[in-house]
Amino acid sequence: DIDECAIGTHNCSTAETCYNIQGSFRCLSFECPSNYRKVSDMRCERISCFNYLDCQNTPVRITYYQLNFQTNIVVPAHIFRIGPSPAYAGDNIILTITKGNEESYFGTRRLNSYTGIVYLQRQVKEPRDFLLDVEMKLWRQGTYTTFLAKIYIFITAHAY
Repeated sequence: DIDECAIGTHNCSTAETCYNIQGSFRCLSFECPSNYRKVSDMRCERISCFNYLDCQNTPVRITYYQLNFQTNIVVPAHIFRIGPSPAYAGDNIILTITKGNEESYFGTRRLNSYTGIVYLQRQVKEPRDFLLDVEMKLWRQGTYTTFLAKIYIFITAHAY
C-alpha cells in the first residue's frame, strides 16, 4: 500500500481531505450544515436551536469518523463504539442508524445503558464505501440530547 496522501500523489482539492485506504485513497469533504460551526477538522457543533423540540431533535454535535476494513473481516464484527463522555449514573442511550444502511449490512446494539456499538452483521464480498449516519439520543436528567456520528466505512480487497 502506497500512502498517496503522505507523498502527495492524490488529486484531492484544497477543500477536501485525503484519506489513505488499502491500495488507494479517498477525497473526503467535511462540511457543517447551516446553523452549525466547525470546531475541529472532524466536528461541527450546533450554534442555536429555535425551540425545545428543535433542541431535542437536532444533533448538538456532528462528528465524522473514517474506518477501513478488508473484505475478509469476520462477521459479526464490532466496528464502532459510542457513548457519552463523561457518562453519569442514570444515563440512557438510544442508537439508530438513520442513513446509509439500506442493505442492512450494519446493526447497532447497546452494551449497557450508556454504551452502544455499531457492528458489521453481513459479509461485504466486494470492495465498497459506506457512509452511515448513526444517531445517539442521550437521556440525561429528563432531557434528550442528540449526537450524530457520520461514519465513512471503506471496505477494501484483502491483501494476500
